Amino acid sequence: MTNELIQKIKDLPKLKLLILVFVIWQYFSVAGIAVLNWSPSIVWLNLGLLLGFILLCPVYESILLLILSIPFSVVVPNARFDSLPMWRILYLALFLIWLVRDKKFKIKEIKFLPWDKYLAWFVLLGLVMGLVFGNFKIEAVKQVFFWLNIYFLYLVMINTLKSKQQIFEVIRYAIWSLAIIVTLGFTQLFGTFFGNLDTFWVYWDSNITKLYYGASFANVALYSNSWFSYSGGRELRMFSIMPDSQSFAYICIIALCMGTALTRSVFKHIRKWLWSGIRFAGLALILSGTRAVWVGMIAPFFVVAAAYYKNFQKHLAKKFLWPFLIIFVLFAVSPFFNKALSYINFGAFQENFLQRAESIYDTNETSNQGRLIMWENSAYFGVTHPLGIGFGNFLVSFSPDSNAKNYTQLSEQVDKRYNLPAKDISAHSLYLQVLVETGFVGLGIFIYMWFVVLKYFWDFIRHYKNKEDFLVYFVAQAFLMVLWILAAAIFDITLFNDKVLMFFFINLGLSGLIVSRYQEIEEENSNDKN
Repeated sequence: MTNELIQKIKDLPKLKLLILVFVIWQYFSVAGIAVLNWSPSIVWLNLGLLLGFILLCPVYESILLLILSIPFSVVVPNARFDSLPMWRILYLALFLIWLVRDKKFKIKEIKFLPWDKYLAWFVLLGLVMGLVFGNFKIEAVKQVFFWLNIYFLYLVMINTLKSKQQIFEVIRYAIWSLAIIVTLGFTQLFGTFFGNLDTFWVYWDSNITKLYYGASFANVALYSNSWFSYSGGRELRMFSIMPDSQSFAYICIIALCMGTALTRSVFKHIRKWLWSGIRFAGLALILSGTRAVWVGMIAPFFVVAAAYYKNFQKHLAKKFLWPFLIIFVLFAVSPFFNKALSYINFGAFQENFLQRAESIYDTNETSNQGRLIMWENSAYFGVTHPLGIGFGNFLVSFSPDSNAKNYTQLSEQVDKRYNLPAKDISAHSLYLQVLVETGFVGLGIFIYMWFVVLKYFWDFIRHYKNKEDFLVYFVAQAFLMVLWILAAAIFDITLFNDKVLMFFFINLGLSGLIVSRYQEIEEENSNDKN
């Protein structure tokens, strides 16, 4: 009976319309809770609607809905878990329904991509180190479940998509989802023009941040966050619904890369809108004030520029040069933006993006000094603890009270150097964070995993170097995205943010699918034409 019902629902021509209605309702309901003081219990209604859709509709359409719902995934109001987001429940439900209904518990039939086994070894090692050497073993288990929860969406997606049309549609939905977050970033920025910065700060924290990340994080953000920059004045950066400007900048990276590839396959009038979106994403990248992302851009730009100069896949290199050129031009004209924003904001806006970029190399700058101290502490601890201390135990590496048995008390202690609770302090470098938590073996597996990813994509791009196909272009953008984010990760651990990791794995999974099934997809297209 259940399969018959699902088939009837699948045959409904307006199922995509229902997805759109759900997304629009989520937009207005979340806005109503944040701005109009609607009851937070509406979140339970939204959760019930999405769970009902997942239960009754085909898995493919459920994936589309969940991807479009990422910008509206707020915390579920409850007395026990302050920061439990909707997506954790939804992704688990999607995985279980897919495993039972589509796979019939046939675990051996589940397909993986080449790098998944290295990811599994890395996560398993971090868990084991946490259980053996970690002071707080439960935190290691929690961290693994967090990553596993995100992995569920990725795993179901790469096992569900079968055709070029489905891959293309998921890409479009992902770009729409990214576009919503970028657009909300401009909404957040324009909101600062209509009042005192401190008033806006408290308002946004109390209404939006608390809704998305819980009261605990909102309380921390009231006295310490990365929303402000201090080059030329105290200015609020663009961060949208993300917890910080760094994670928002990563969202812009993924939007830029995926959007650029999509311009290869759409009609001319749609292409114009896409390029407009790419320009806005580039501007948002600058307005985020995230220096790690600016520096990280050197790696993909060098690869694209070298390919263009050496006439290697020039048609492809030319396409991907444009986003970088747009960002460079926007940097060049940023003084005019500064003046315009200052005029709009009644002379209060004093941010200088060029000055902030120059501060990257200033070792006397306050933020840089703090980062250098973090690096020194983490590197020293990593060398003296070569096996690592496990996931979720990083705070032990710098806490003077590292022998405390109560994780809650230790994690809530505010470190005066960084003005942050211990649980919110990181190595400010993804690689040093991995070294501290998983040791040299874990760091080696982690780096090798990305080598496998990049080589997998590079071999494919090189093999089809003369083919001007959207799918080849999409794999190329994934190659550049990974390069960009791995380079930026030298300076922070933002890749481990939940929404960033979701979009990153969606992009990675789609690109891996294209490479693994390209010949099959091409044969299907040929048969369709015949």
